Amino acid sequence: MANRKIIVKKELKSLMFEKTLVLAIIVQLFIASFSSLLVIGLASFFDPSALDRYNTPRSNVGIVGTGELKQFIEKGHIRPFYYDNLSSAVTGFYNNEIDAIIVIPKEDANGSGIIQIMTYLPKSDIKGTFAMLQLKKPLENYEAYAQDLRSSRLGFEPVRLIVDRSPKKTSTYFEFIYGILIPLLVFTPVFISGGMIIDMLTEEYERKTLDLLLVSPLSFSEILDGKMITAIIIVPAQGFLWLLLVTLNGVIVNNIGLLLLLSGIVAAIVVILGAIIAVRFKKRMVSQYLYSLVLIMLFLVGYLFANSPFNLATRLSAGSVGAEVLVYFGVYAAVALGLYVGVKRIGMRG
Repeated sequence: MANRKIIVKKELKSLMFEKTLVLAIIVQLFIASFSSLLVIGLASFFDPSALDRYNTPRSNVGIVGTGELKQFIEKGHIRPFYYDNLSSAVTGFYNNEIDAIIVIPKEDANGSGIIQIMTYLPKSDIKGTFAMLQLKKPLENYEAYAQDLRSSRLGFEPVRLIVDRSPKKTSTYFEFIYGILIPLLVFTPVFISGGMIIDMLTEEYERKTLDLLLVSPLSFSEILDGKMITAIIIVPAQGFLWLLLVTLNGVIVNNIGLLLLLSGIVAAIVVILGAIIAVRFKKRMVSQYLYSLVLIMLFLVGYLFANSPFNLATRLSAGSVGAEVLVYFGVYAAVALGLYVGVKRIGMRG
C-alpha cells in the first residue's frame, strides 16, 4: 500500500501543471459560480416564458394606431409610447427610444375581415425576447376576446375536449438545475479523469519511463493502482466544490453525500475503462479516440435506463429518491469491480 501512496502523491503533484485539467476546472468553476445567471440565459433560448418568473423591466413599446387592441396592450407589463404613423415609430426604434413596435389593426374584433397585427422586434437582441414575452399575454387576451365575438358565426357547436389529470409541465428552472446543470457538474470531472488516466499510462509507454519504474521496487500492479486512484479521488473532490458553489447561489441540493458517492463509483468505472484501453493499445491518439467512442456509447446507452447515473443524479439532487438508490450503487460498484479484475489481467499479459 505504501508504494501505491508514493504513486498517488507523485501524480497529484503533476496534476497541478496539467493544463487541460486546470482549464477544465476553471470552466466548471465559472459554471458553478454563476449557475443562477446561466440558468436564466439558457432557459430563455428555448422557452422565453421561463423569464416570466423573474422581475424583468418593462419594455418600451411603440404603438401606432387606435383600436380595441390598444386597451389590451395598455393593461400589459409594458411602457407604451404613442406614434401617429409607422415611419415616426421606426425612427424612434432605430434611435433606441423604443424596444418594439406594434401596429394596431383597423379591423374590429366583431368585424368580418382578417385581423392582421404587425409587430416589429430587434434582431438577435434580448430586448426583443422581453418585449415579445410582455406582449404575449395581451395578444392572447385579445385573441380570446375576438374568438368569443365571432364564435356565433360558426354555425355549429365546437367539440370541447376535456382531459382530466393531464400531467403538468415542470418549470424550466427545475429542468435546467436538476436535469442538466447538476448532472453536468457532477459527471464532467468523471469524463476528464477517464481521459487523464489514458494520458498517465500512455505517456509512460511512449516515453519508455515505465521500464525505469519497473526497475524500482514498484510493481506494474502498484503503478496502475496508484494512477487510477489519483484519477478517481479528484472526482468527488471537484464535485463537492461545484455543489458547494451551486448551493451558495441559492440552489437547494439534496443528498450531496450520495451524489459524491455516485460520482466516485461512476468515476471508477470510467477510469478503469480508460486504463483498459491504454494498457491494451499503449498509443495515446488511438486510446483517446477509442475512449471517446466508448464514452459516447455509454452516454447514449445510459439514457435507455430509468436508473442510469444521470437520472439518479437528477433524482438525488431533487430529493425524489430514497435509500433504495443504494441497490443501484451496489450494481455499479459490482461493474467497477469486474472491470478492475479485467484491467489487472490485461496488465499481467501486457
